[in-house]
Amino acid sequence: MNFKDSMAGKLKKMKVADKFKYIFKNLYIYLGLPIIILLITTTYSLGSTYTMYNKYYKQDNLQGELRIDIQAYLKNAWWALSDRSEEDLNSHLDGCEEKISELDTFLSDLEDVYDNDENIEAVRTDIKTLGTLTSELTALFAAGELTTTGMSNEADIYKFINEDVNSTVKTMASDLKTISSDSFDTAWKAFRTSLIVTIVLLVVSVLFIVVAVIFVNMSSKVLNDSILSPSMEISKAAKDMADGYVNIDIQCDSEDELGAMARDLEKATEVIKSIAEDIIRTADKMAGGDFRSGSSNPELYIADYKAINAAFIDISNKLSSTLKNVKEASASVSDGAANLQDVSVNLSEGTSSQAAAVEELTASVELVTEQTELLAKDAVESMKSASVVVKDVETGTEKMSGVTKAMERITIASSEIEKITSTIESIASQTALLSLNASIEAARAGEAGRGFAVVAQEISELANESSTAAKNTHKLIDDTMNEIKTGNAAVEETTLALKKVQESVSAVAEMMKASKDRANAQAASMKEINIGIEQISNVVNVNSATAVQASQVSGDLSAQSQGLNALIDEFNIR
Repeated sequence: MNFKDSMAGKLKKMKVADKFKYIFKNLYIYLGLPIIILLITTTYSLGSTYTMYNKYYKQDNLQGELRIDIQAYLKNAWWALSDRSEEDLNSHLDGCEEKISELDTFLSDLEDVYDNDENIEAVRTDIKTLGTLTSELTALFAAGELTTTGMSNEADIYKFINEDVNSTVKTMASDLKTISSDSFDTAWKAFRTSLIVTIVLLVVSVLFIVVAVIFVNMSSKVLNDSILSPSMEISKAAKDMADGYVNIDIQCDSEDELGAMARDLEKATEVIKSIAEDIIRTADKMAGGDFRSGSSNPELYIADYKAINAAFIDISNKLSSTLKNVKEASASVSDGAANLQDVSVNLSEGTSSQAAAVEELTASVELVTEQTELLAKDAVESMKSASVVVKDVETGTEKMSGVTKAMERITIASSEIEKITSTIESIASQTALLSLNASIEAARAGEAGRGFAVVAQEISELANESSTAAKNTHKLIDDTMNEIKTGNAAVEETTLALKKVQESVSAVAEMMKASKDRANAQAASMKEINIGIEQISNVVNVNSATAVQASQVSGDLSAQSQGLNALIDEFNIR
């Protein structure tokens, strides 16, 4: 058994949700591994690149700086030999000291990124030797005398630089070359190792991706077979059932929800098939006239199918009952036909008497109709008179309203006059008080104030007369106000009386209108009654002719009811 068959076997025993979980779990594994390897490859490549930059690139730069400083040192030494001034000489000797210091610094930096301590120690020894030679060189320059043609011991200095210093510089350059060669070999090995590891990891990632693609393709086919195939079988079975077929065979061995659905669908088709066959048998039995019972297998009808069995029982009961009732009704029709024949003879004799009575009733109705029309005309005239009275009463009510408004205006004016009178009375009181004060002042003035006292006396009398007149006017206004109030009450009573008269007359007018309407309606009704009596007369005549025909039909109906009873006897009913 290969992996695909093993997966298909596992999926058949799983639920639909578990199938997807199983597929996606493996998919995560197969896709996650190459992603992890790619991340490792990328991290390793970035680390290797950083190492190459941080270590080998720096080594190369620092070696270059050391070579440059060696050359600069040697140049300063030769320039110091060719200098013709103390200042230039000292400057170049100081340059040599500085280069020795820089060489120590660069060597320390190189020691941090270069792992071969032996080579580093050889260069450090060269730098120390060069430092010692620098001190000796400085001592040689100090021992000599600088002239316009050069140092007095220029030959010794030249020999020292050319042999001792230059020899040490060459040794140091050779040691640096050894470091450079060793650094290049180490860098190449690191690059080659990084390249091999990266390629291997990439190949492994590609292999895992290929495996993941194969797994996705295979799992999609297996999942398709596990879900889509049962779904298509169930869909085909459902379509066959919708088309009316019940002999259905569903090919599905899955143990998930779709398999359970397929088995339930097969069971449902078996139940439907049994019920359909029983329905056919029951329908054939009823078509043969046997209504004594419904289905012969009521146990087949379960759950919602119980309604079908109940419907068969109901049809059997109702048809049995209906046929039984028809049989009884047929007997009743036969008896009724005989009675109808007797009644038809009596009806024919009674219609002649009815015709005479209808003619007398027609004459009476015509007389009542004429009287009703006269009553309607009188009601119309009375209604017109009542309308005139209503208008007159409305006019009187409007005039009384005008009187009431005028009385109200008089009341308002009287109130204003009363206010003015009160003001005059107040002024008179103040004037009297002023005159009293004037009299007192005149008495104090003696003979000189006598004329003023006379004027004060006149003013006092005038104030008293004004106060009396104001009081009289006030009393007269009060009396007038009381009379106006009495008049207003009378006007209000008159207005209310007129309104009551108006309402009474309006009610009489409405009653007269209603009497007119009732009289007109009664006249129309009498006309309709007259028409109805004529129709009754026609009906009486028709009844007379119908009675003769009914007598003949009753004989035919009796014969047909006997034939119907013979047909009903052919059915088996409860």
